[in-house]
Amino acid sequence: MKNSRGFCLVQELVCFCLTAVLLATAIQGFYRSNYLLNESLELQQATQAAQQVLAGEEYSGRFDVTQRSSTGSTEGLAVQEVQAAYGKVKVKLIRALPTAEGLSAAGGAAGITSGSGAGDACF
Repeated sequence: MKNSRGFCLVQELVCFCLTAVLLATAIQGFYRSNYLLNESLELQQATQAAQQVLAGEEYSGRFDVTQRSSTGSTEGLAVQEVQAAYGKVKVKLIRALPTAEGLSAAGGAAGITSGSGAGDACF
C-alpha cells in the first residue's frame, strides 16, 4: 500500500478553496439582496409620501416633496405633478383630471361612452 498523505492534503486544500469561493458568493448575494430590499422599501415610502400629498393631505417627513399644478391645457385637463425625493430615491406621480372646459354638454367626460349592459363602460 502506498503512502498517500500528500494527495489527501492537496484534496483538502482544494475542498477548502472551493468552499471559500462558494461562501464568498453566498455572502455577496445576501448583501446584494439586502441592498435591493432596502431600495424597494425606500421607493415604497417615497410613493406613499407622494400619494399622501396628491390626496391633499399634509406630509412632514424626510422626503422633499414638491408639487406642481397646471390647468387649462389643450386637452381640457388639469395636471397635478408631485415629486418625492431623498438621496438617490426619486418618485414622480402625475394625476390628470378633466376641467370644466373638458366636460361635454351632457355632463359626462369627453371621450367616455357607456355600453348597454351593467359594467360595460368603455374608456
